[in-house]
Amino acid sequence: MVTLGNFRTSLVALAALAATATLFAGTASAYQCKGYPTQAVGVHKLKVVAHGKASKNWSASVKNQFGLSWSVWSIAQGKSINCNKQPDRWICLASAKPCNYVVP
Repeated sequence: MVTLGNFRTSLVALAALAATATLFAGTASAYQCKGYPTQAVGVHKLKVVAHGKASKNWSASVKNQFGLSWSVWSIAQGKSINCNKQPDRWICLASAKPCNYVVP
């Protein structure tokens, strides 16, 4: 049996849920990405080090071109790092479209 007290409690809970949903909908996040990739090279005798240098150099290059907020490798779009073995070193090329975290 539904009492007036239970009905009011349910209405209050429903209103709180709706307010919370509205709050989170208003803080949705998105990424804005450049239309073209930026590339950078990493070179070292060990592949794992050359790979790491390539992504770090990518971030440094993007930071210099577009600013710190664009230079986060983990949110870049279309990321790739390709490595080639030379006789005495590895050469890795990092390529990705820089993205910026934005709150609409």
